[in-house]
Amino acid sequence: VWRNPAARSFLRYSLVDTLLRERILLQEEGVRSSVEFSPCNGPNIESLGGLEDVDRLRERGRRFVAEDFVGVDADDDGRGRGAVDSWADDALRHLLLLLSDDTTTTETATPTTRGKTEDDDDDDAVLNVRILYIPTASYALNPQSSNTPGKQRQRARADGKKRRTQLLNLLEDLLSSKDDENENNSGTDGLSPDENGSDPRRRRRRINLLSTTLDLDDGSLKQPVGSANAALFPTTDSEALTTWRPHLVYVEGGNTFWLQHCIEKGGYTSLIKDAVCDTTEGGVGAVYVGKSAGAIVAGRWMATATWKGWDDPSVVPGREVYEDWMECEGFGFVRSGDDHDDDDDASEEEEDGGVSFFPHMSDDWNDMVKEKMEGGSGIRGDVVCLREEDACCVIGERELSFVASGLPPI
Repeated sequence: VWRNPAARSFLRYSLVDTLLRERILLQEEGVRSSVEFSPCNGPNIESLGGLEDVDRLRERGRRFVAEDFVGVDADDDGRGRGAVDSWADDALRHLLLLLSDDTTTTETATPTTRGKTEDDDDDDAVLNVRILYIPTASYALNPQSSNTPGKQRQRARADGKKRRTQLLNLLEDLLSSKDDENENNSGTDGLSPDENGSDPRRRRRRINLLSTTLDLDDGSLKQPVGSANAALFPTTDSEALTTWRPHLVYVEGGNTFWLQHCIEKGGYTSLIKDAVCDTTEGGVGAVYVGKSAGAIVAGRWMATATWKGWDDPSVVPGREVYEDWMECEGFGFVRSGDDHDDDDDASEEEEDGGVSFFPHMSDDWNDMVKEKMEGGSGIRGDVVCLREEDACCVIGERELSFVASGLPPI
């Protein structure tokens, strides 16, 4: 993503769209509450107008297609990556402006609205973006290492913390608008003082990243950052994937077999799938980002983890050889072109299909991949081979997927 402008644009788009969907739910709740409070007067006009504005912004974003993320500039028809980024700027500005209309206070804030962070002034209006970082694959022990298990774990956790910091720096950059500073320092459309006498024009409106690290091995949550308010973070692994409703779930690379083992051991398959594909009332679904091992488990089958021989399966007791993993299923987030869940006549072959991922692709692996796909691969369905500079971009509800290529690694 760092050296892939199309993937950066798509990630920014996806996060902003998730924030818009959450905001739509909040506005709808505001409209419902106003009707229940005063049925004779009807819905609150400001809440209704805000809902219509956010709806229009989201519909405007839904028109973008794969070519828009790959194309550099906006053309006369408002297409291209420049148009996508312009839409994201508009959406972020609007989301921040809507914070001035929120009546939620710091004391009653929930993770889905606003809360006080260590850098807040009393009148700050904060849009919290919740990031769940899962480094489990990188925590796998290396049986061949000369270091003790304790030393290996200590180093892995330190590396994971550094990688998470890099991720948060990237997200902070992506979620900044070109004129955030101007928006925060200028007047705000003639807003009048609120009921507490605070002038909304003096409020600093900003986006804040809340992040916590979840290890699927033992279900522990560590290293919360973004706020001194403990109430804004989950207290259990289950809560982190359900009621906390993360906007982004990042699954780090490492030993794929150890990652999948921990997913199965802790019963996380349905929790993670539900967090990403949330269709419950009040749910918006998280953006899923999987690197290396995280990409493999996002696919339909994880047999691709056996192809290169890079990962050591012996770290999982009772499943020490590659043959033990040939029929192991991943999350199956991406359907192949021939899959149709709503087709009652779908064949068993189609139901077993879907898209699997083979990361770290290079020309050195061409013959091997061809041989695997022609037979004995343990894969049914399509395989997307991703080079180091590639990212597979997916919008599930629109059945849109494409591979965005960036600059080769240095």
